[in-house]
Amino acid sequence: MDKTIKCIIVDDEPLARKVLVKYADQMSNLEVVAVCPNAVEAFSYLQKGNIDLVFLDIKMPKINGLELLESLNPAPLVVFTTAYREFAIKAFELDAIDYLLKPISLGRFMKTITKVNKYLSGHHLQTSLDNPPQPKDNTSNPKTEPELLYIKSQRKTVKLDLSEILYLESLNDKVTIHTSDGEVQTTQRIGFLEEKLPNTKFLRIHRSFIVSLEKVTAFNTIMTEVNGKELPIGRNYRSHAMAVLQDHPH
Repeated sequence: MDKTIKCIIVDDEPLARKVLVKYADQMSNLEVVAVCPNAVEAFSYLQKGNIDLVFLDIKMPKINGLELLESLNPAPLVVFTTAYREFAIKAFELDAIDYLLKPISLGRFMKTITKVNKYLSGHHLQTSLDNPPQPKDNTSNPKTEPELLYIKSQRKTVKLDLSEILYLESLNDKVTIHTSDGEVQTTQRIGFLEEKLPNTKFLRIHRSFIVSLEKVTAFNTIMTEVNGKELPIGRNYRSHAMAVLQDHPH
């Protein structure tokens, strides 16, 4: 049975709050600790350090959802709930675990909770703001470096040359491995694949992304560029990612 997840709902629209409370009540392991009409009220709950998950609207008066998340360090898991598509990139740069567009269906909400449950169980996270997810240390105890990665894909075992891998992307319970020859999908978790990759050649930059250090052509504090595509660096991974990227020869 999944552990109880303490959450708060932050939205200035009464109807939106009502819908989320209704959906949350149907999830056996969700406990709604508070329902807040604005970010200021939510901030006081978050300072207590016992919240695991926040359903957070973006456009709110005085302090918007993005500003609230930026003010939290460390932060709980955040699911943005909004009617606006244009904030998605910024949301994932801030390490949001999901981005729900209003009107939100129960089915889509359930997929988000499944993702949250898998993330918490797969990473063995503590449910406290004092214990945020930490990136893997790429500088100590390097493992023996394989030249190949074996993954399960469509009932087959696929052999991939590490030198051909550009980056890994986790989305909707699948991981897509982008290579110079195309894409390969697997249902194996990105955390599991991270453990199989040599940490001197690959870097976790986000909950959803691992990049090949050799394939990074540019970077700054919020993104890396691989094969012409900009990939976000999550806030919880940022300091470690910067240290590794700056030390790695390009």
